[in-house]
Amino acid sequence: MAQLSSAGYRVGIAGNQPAVVENALIAAELPVSFIASSQTLGVSKPDLFFERVVELAGAPAERIAYVGDRADNDVLPAHHAGMISVFIRRGPWGYIHATWPEVQCADLVVNSLDELVARLGPNGT
Repeated sequence: MAQLSSAGYRVGIAGNQPAVVENALIAAELPVSFIASSQTLGVSKPDLFFERVVELAGAPAERIAYVGDRADNDVLPAHHAGMISVFIRRGPWGYIHATWPEVQCADLVVNSLDELVARLGPNGT
């Protein structure tokens, strides 16, 4: 996240999580512009979740890269919302969903967050 911020990206964290997870992330003082949970947003993925992320980001959907480890709850809805969909192949869901054909819809496939700056380019371009 620090690499992305240093490269000129505005970084946010938004996930299908309870508010307690959001509060723990806020307490961690991560180098991000916003943190939100589906519970606080009052929506669940995918229903209206991605529209709320666009609002929080304050940028058009096509300028937002949404990173997730699930084809069904991350890649496809982010893609349909007009975002740059990034599938991250890590954790249990990342490896399970890596075999799903829907992952082909992802604009990018990465194995770690460290790959994002190189794959997206510097300065948010």
